[in-house]
Amino acid sequence: MIKTIREGAMGNPWFFRIIMMGIAAVFAVSMGWWGFSEDERDDANAIATINAVSISAQDYQRSYRRISKFYRELFQDKYDDEKVRVQVIDELVDRKLWVEEAGRMGIKISNAAFQESVLSAGAFQKEGEFDSELYKRFLSFEKLTSKHFEETQKEALLVEKVKQIVKDGVALTPIEIKNAEEGDPETLDIEREIESRLAQKQERAVRAYTLSLRAKADIQIKEEHL
Repeated sequence: MIKTIREGAMGNPWFFRIIMMGIAAVFAVSMGWWGFSEDERDDANAIATINAVSISAQDYQRSYRRISKFYRELFQDKYDDEKVRVQVIDELVDRKLWVEEAGRMGIKISNAAFQESVLSAGAFQKEGEFDSELYKRFLSFEKLTSKHFEETQKEALLVEKVKQIVKDGVALTPIEIKNAEEGDPETLDIEREIESRLAQKQERAVRAYTLSLRAKADIQIKEEHL
């Protein structure tokens, strides 16, 4: 499955960007709305712990259901459930590590920023406007309190913000820009090519940063329960 994405990315860099944006959106929805709630933490029911903070089996299953649905529709007969289960727990672990990193950096999310994220969320809009009834029905359907939702959504925004800081520190070198400019001037969109290469370099930087966070963390995963 991951090989399929990589092969598509090599042939068409924008294929990679479109797929990754779709995956990121699904993770943002599932993990932004179901993160690490104080109310649901139960060490006896934990499927993983990261620096003594638990990820409950409920959190894992909620994320798994949404992500697996996305991948089944995307890859159909090439869907690999085992890889998806591992990817889901890895993403949950990485998310917690980024939240902790945001704390070390002193990054916070204001109530105004949270409110803006809710008001602009497509899931809560009707005819281009925020619909409070859709919001209430969502909370009721998912059995979420507004406090729980606010806490977990703020965590998702924290992760997005600290990752953007890492990306902002990445730039193409003059040689990389020159390589991007080389090609048939009649068919090559230079600006788009440079943007694509920068985006890929930024994603590599985020992955490298994530690995460095993992290397310093105490991570325990009950793989038999995935």
